[in-house]
Amino acid sequence: MPLMDKVNQRMRLKNGRQLGFAEFGDPGGVPLVYFHGWPSCRLEAEALDTMCAEMRIRVIAPDRPGLGLSEFQPARKLVDFPADVMELCANLGISRFAVMGVSGGGPYALSCARQLREHLSAALVVCGVGPADAPGATREMVMINRCLLWLARRVPKVAQLIAGSAMAMVWKKGNQALPRHIEVRLPPADREALKSEKLRRILTAASSEAMRNGARGPAADGLIYGRPWGFELNEIKAPVFLWHGEADVIVPAAMGHFLAEQIPGCIARFYPKDGHFSLPFEKGREILSVSLE
Repeated sequence: MPLMDKVNQRMRLKNGRQLGFAEFGDPGGVPLVYFHGWPSCRLEAEALDTMCAEMRIRVIAPDRPGLGLSEFQPARKLVDFPADVMELCANLGISRFAVMGVSGGGPYALSCARQLREHLSAALVVCGVGPADAPGATREMVMINRCLLWLARRVPKVAQLIAGSAMAMVWKKGNQALPRHIEVRLPPADREALKSEKLRRILTAASSEAMRNGARGPAADGLIYGRPWGFELNEIKAPVFLWHGEADVIVPAAMGHFLAEQIPGCIARFYPKDGHFSLPFEKGREILSVSLE
């Protein structure tokens, strides 16, 4: 199958919505469903393509509703997405798989761990977003993200308007991986990781593609993090593995520590010098190896 076909696949869900997804890595490998960050889409998983091919891992990366090729879903909640994931995997003939959520994909991996336990070999959470109301969760976070999470919980309509306008101005241009006022705050490890032209190209393409149908979908997706998740972390029974950088200013390590403390049996690893971009892509082999166990 040509690469472009793998990257731009679509399926029609039973409820009529279109779900877009991409595949990377080894087509015959161990299945891993990858949940992208925010604002991003299925194209983000290309960063793991070569690594997964060598490790014999098949990566399936869906777009969440309203991003990339996936149609918008009104009033969507965090707990709604596992049903899409299960239908996608069934359509591909996959009954057992691991999930991996990076950054904003983390809560979706945890929602799957809560609802799809019998189908999951493991849930991998990498610099994942935690509940916004966790103690100290947003203290070290960049200001714009902290404000949006606060607004999402208290005045969601205002938050939707602000998020949509900001995204239309910053990301729709398709010429940068992240806003410059955020990039200047990144720790040395992140700035070094982003010197990679390939990684920057992938992140830029993914954020631009997320805006394919405008800012409504990505804005709604981002605001879900600030609202109640619809389940308690201590209800998760599937195996959860967590990695987080202590120098992360996009998703502060306080969120990772809270998740590790609240999820039963969670195996967590924290790295003093790593940030948000250095960790998932430079320590990828260590992280991905868990999906093979």
